[in-house]
Amino acid sequence: MSAALSIRNLTKHFGPAEVIRGVNLDVEQGEIHAVIGPNGAGKSTFFNLVSGAFRASGGDILLHGERINDLAPQQIQQRGLSRSFQVSNVFDNLSVFENLRCACFKSSGAGYVFWRAATGMGGANRRAEEVLEMIGLQALRDVPAGALPYASQRALEIGMTIACDAGVVLLDEPTAGMSNTETGQAIELIRQVGADRTLMIVEHDMGVVFELADRISVLVYGEIVATGRPEAIRNDPRVKEAYLGEEAA
Repeated sequence: MSAALSIRNLTKHFGPAEVIRGVNLDVEQGEIHAVIGPNGAGKSTFFNLVSGAFRASGGDILLHGERINDLAPQQIQQRGLSRSFQVSNVFDNLSVFENLRCACFKSSGAGYVFWRAATGMGGANRRAEEVLEMIGLQALRDVPAGALPYASQRALEIGMTIACDAGVVLLDEPTAGMSNTETGQAIELIRQVGADRTLMIVEHDMGVVFELADRISVLVYGEIVATGRPEAIRNDPRVKEAYLGEEAA
């Protein structure tokens, strides 16, 4: 299996503080790869580096063998990597369908063109309809995103993330704040999304991680201390030490 995403000796400094310290990681084509770690481990910074929100201090980030370190987030997205956020990032006043259509426009670099009606752009409309069905929000198609229940907002955000047909998708805390029922629904959606994509997930819920992930990497104080299959990670003494008796232990 070849790597869809390769991280080589990645570092990030904020002044004298070294937050990411020489991370090396391969995310294989078609896998669901979870990144876990205690609070303050550097997981959000790591995701921000991979998605282009932060500029790396050193090292390389390779998407299908192409270096993407110095690209803006939109350029990275157009090369096939998209990212959701820990806090819901939808347009509250637009409908579910309009949010998905915006994501299609944004990913193509087209945006809205004032002299051409958005409703006339058939390709974006068709793709938005496809994603709407995938995420199961057809009945809420015309509801403003800001009026959706929290779990439906998260499903919409995942839909916006995949609307651009990205082959590599980063999901940041996709089940945060959900009930058990909502988490179960989110797991099924993530499985469906990952059926023909490469996913990298940051997630605190160890039940979700061990149910979804093909492989898991453990980030502690900016370093990967272990990578492996779920059972190997569950029994790794370094992981138990890092979590000091929390869920992973």
